Amino acid sequence: MRVTLINPPGTKSFSGLQMHVPNPPIGLAYIAAALKEGGHACTIIDGAGEALDRVSPYPDRSDFLVQGLPIEEIIARIPADTEVVGVGCMFSTLWPLAHVIAAKVREAFPGVPLVLGGEHGTAVPEYVLRQSCFDLVVLGEGEETILHLLDALRDKRTFFEVKGIAFLDGDDKFVSTGLSARRRDVDSIPMPDWDALPIEEYIARHQVNGVNMGRSMPLLATRGCPYQCTFCSNPGMWTRRWIPRDPVKVADEIELYTRKYDVVNFDFQDLTAIVKRQWAIDFCNEIIRRGLKITWQMPSGTRSETFDDEVADLLYRSGCRALAFAPESGDEALLEAVKKQVSIEHLLDAVRVSLKRGLTLSCFFVIGFPGETEASLKKTMRLVRKLAVMGVHDVSVTKFVPYPGSELFHQLQKDGRIALDDAFFVSPMDFYTQDAPSYSDNIPTSKLYWSMIWMFVNFYVLSGLTHPFRTLRILYKAVTEQKEETRYAKWLVDRLYTRRKWRKLRESGSTVEV
Repeated sequence: MRVTLINPPGTKSFSGLQMHVPNPPIGLAYIAAALKEGGHACTIIDGAGEALDRVSPYPDRSDFLVQGLPIEEIIARIPADTEVVGVGCMFSTLWPLAHVIAAKVREAFPGVPLVLGGEHGTAVPEYVLRQSCFDLVVLGEGEETILHLLDALRDKRTFFEVKGIAFLDGDDKFVSTGLSARRRDVDSIPMPDWDALPIEEYIARHQVNGVNMGRSMPLLATRGCPYQCTFCSNPGMWTRRWIPRDPVKVADEIELYTRKYDVVNFDFQDLTAIVKRQWAIDFCNEIIRRGLKITWQMPSGTRSETFDDEVADLLYRSGCRALAFAPESGDEALLEAVKKQVSIEHLLDAVRVSLKRGLTLSCFFVIGFPGETEASLKKTMRLVRKLAVMGVHDVSVTKFVPYPGSELFHQLQKDGRIALDDAFFVSPMDFYTQDAPSYSDNIPTSKLYWSMIWMFVNFYVLSGLTHPFRTLRILYKAVTEQKEETRYAKWLVDRLYTRRKWRKLRESGSTVEV
């Protein structure tokens, strides 16, 4: 069949401490590769990547911008003979744009099936089907499911026999066939079809997740996560199965990209790349054996339990330069309540060995969980301060926002604490601002916001006082060379250069209306 895949435009927020930027859509690149291997003709319209220097106002939010193609132009690029249109929506913040795209596609192609894929649809499939023009939702991992769905569409068979989808039947009854079984043979999944996307546009502007270490590509070395944190949507999307790729295959992909795209750095997009110690050792040794002169980083975070002197040494020698741990809180009781299986003592051991080997280290915290108290905030503050003195380079402190599909999301929805609409789905863009509400009965919204700010101030002041020469060197390079070694250097470059660029674009003739 002739399939068109659409990546919605990106969104940029100028409110709060951090500006969000769209990354290369690795999920759609994998789906495109699977479609082509299955014999289907596939076109990708990357609403963000095809116009990264074009911005437009975001509907109803003066502090947001849309980055990429206007929606009417996206529709105009859909081939006239397309038989299926699929839209990717990995993050719920893109949902307000995704369903507008669906409505415009329905007007232009009234008889063409509309399919939504990604984490958002998996989290709230019935809402998607009842509140938009989408006909079908692919649930969870999509490479096999989309092929089975296309077979059913081509052969005009019932959808009931296709595992891994949701739809409304003829009587408007919601039907979910459940998640399809996770693929264990992940090494047989074809590599992402980056040639179908304007990947050079992302590379040239360094629009990827990590700090700027040169021309970079995103990469997936593993799939899923074995843990069940109540604030994470992973169990609903990926189940609790963590499946690593063969380290040799991952190294093959890295080596290919260094030649093909002239890249020198890789940003691992894994939910948690390092779960098994031996896998990490084997992967690092493979990179070292080949003599690949690259850097790589784990900006999304990874587990700390497997870290010791040997692992930290191999990571550094293989080119790893930056990673993140996610203690989330300094209160062991709160960690147990949100099913965050982490020992603070073991975490601190991992921090020591990582810093000793020269790795740039960030730590992630979330405050304002249901059940958060003044006492638990104080424990988190003590841990934040301890990490600053130890030499951790960055912290990220965000307010809790219930991610669609997570256990806490379902509980808060059941309790009537949240209502699904576009404003709610875009609310994760606000978790650095005073707008995001507190979901703790013990901590008011204003107190939570200023607690977050105070943790940032404490960390970076203590970090500067206890590691002054390192701090001055990093800041100097950020200001004079726009070189990012840490997240705070990235933040500074954003404030000094990036936001200024986008404000000029917004005020210039390059601004377009959605």
